[in-house]
Amino acid sequence: MNTPAVLRKSWPWLAAAGSGALLALCFAPWNQPLLVWIALLPLLAALWLTPADAPKWRAPLLGYCSGIVFFTAAFSWLSNLAPLFESPGLVGLPLLLAVYLALYPAAWSWLVANPPAPGRTPVATSLRNITFAIRGACAWVALDWIRGWLFSGFGWNSPGVALHNNLALIQIADLFGVHGVTFLIVFSTLSMALAIRRLKHEASFRALPNLRAEIMTVLLLVGLSVSYGVRIVVQKDPGPAFALRTVAIQPNVPQEQKFDADQEDAVFQRLDGLMQLACAIQPPPHLILWPEAATPRGMFADEANYEFTRSQAERSPAALLLGTLEPVAPGPEQPGELLDFNSVVLIQGKDAPLQSYRKRHLVPFGEFLPFRDWLPNWVRNLVPGDLTPGREANLLHLENPSVRIGALVCFEDSLARETRSLALEGAQVLVNVTNDAWFAHSAAAEQHLANSKFRAIETRLPLLRCANTGVTASVDRIGRVESKIAPFTEGIDTLEVKVLEHPRLTTYTRFGDLWLVACGIASLVLARTRLLSQRKTAEAKSST
Repeated sequence: MNTPAVLRKSWPWLAAAGSGALLALCFAPWNQPLLVWIALLPLLAALWLTPADAPKWRAPLLGYCSGIVFFTAAFSWLSNLAPLFESPGLVGLPLLLAVYLALYPAAWSWLVANPPAPGRTPVATSLRNITFAIRGACAWVALDWIRGWLFSGFGWNSPGVALHNNLALIQIADLFGVHGVTFLIVFSTLSMALAIRRLKHEASFRALPNLRAEIMTVLLLVGLSVSYGVRIVVQKDPGPAFALRTVAIQPNVPQEQKFDADQEDAVFQRLDGLMQLACAIQPPPHLILWPEAATPRGMFADEANYEFTRSQAERSPAALLLGTLEPVAPGPEQPGELLDFNSVVLIQGKDAPLQSYRKRHLVPFGEFLPFRDWLPNWVRNLVPGDLTPGREANLLHLENPSVRIGALVCFEDSLARETRSLALEGAQVLVNVTNDAWFAHSAAAEQHLANSKFRAIETRLPLLRCANTGVTASVDRIGRVESKIAPFTEGIDTLEVKVLEHPRLTTYTRFGDLWLVACGIASLVLARTRLLSQRKTAEAKSST
């Protein structure tokens, strides 16, 4: 075997896989965020050192290889569904999801596979490099944005999320969302790779002064971002505010017990004991939180569940907010069976009417089955019934003190468009109830929290999270997290956040992802350049 020949053929694929591995290491459970600045370099090396006569499919396939490794590793926690449903085939769920998600880095790799040729002057070369880096970063965030909504969307773990603990750098999210942080990372990486390529091409360190424009552009963007972030972190609260005292109950009920009808009384006893602790706290809280699906069959499942929940609310000195299935009769124009919603219900006193927010963004294959009517019966049986999505971004109104609550169910706190719509309606605080017990002792809950932090920064609204097994925590308006109870433990967490009486709409809340239109246009320009390059290469081959 000719070892050098094998290495020449295999190293690009190993480099692409290495990029996927480095990117996965940036997220929980490994938590090595600094790697995000260099994670894409091996992939770029594999793309840019491709032989001129390589087939067209090589570049996207290299990106696909990188994406398969990243998404399979990052979302490996999905395999925990296999023992829960006693279905060994679900062990391969991370790989199955990666087969689709890897299409996005594949498309990006095709777009950036043709770096700019040197210009006639050093300044022209720098300008070409900077323009290419901008277009490449625009392409990445445009694809990330599409990944967040296409086919219901799964936009977790964009590169910007890896920096969730870097408070100074991530504050630009109130201007551009988390995609702004991602843009900064990808632009910096592309600029670094182009600088290395330029040094290699000019074959001399004397070319270093010619890199001033590339280096200064990166330093300028990072410096402005950090400067903006530091100013936000050290500034005082903008306007009058008051403290909202909250107690979040973390019952830590394993998902297996939620499926077991014989465990219902034990769950009631657990909730009752934790409520006694919550009601004894002084000064008394304004609001008590239960997680998503706090009772096994929902508050409205039968009289026993309803009476238990109402009695717990009436004994409490505070309002009770909980997650539950909510059956609702269809309107007269749509007669039929009851519609089931995954809802957040707010109970305030014995005589006050119940308020509810109905989850708008359902989980595919968990809460509904896409294309159900087109699928065979054995596939339909995997998800016996579909929940109904809510239609309105309605707020819940706490009376004492007067607070407008934007409720979020399950992974809705990882979706910028859901929190933005609540902020536009006038929410003063965001409250998420969730249940990550589906994924047992894995990195799912930690990744969920990392993604949700950006919703507080984007809207400048505090976020309260109540989770069945964790992470139960509060996130303030700049992304700082406070949590007093460890995941996978039973207990209560006293959460206090400052609520602005008159919160201002952030730039991101007002305009959302409108700036990504420019990113989409830049991506189309990059695609056109790539197609022209491929056409010239094909013509050159045919002429010879």
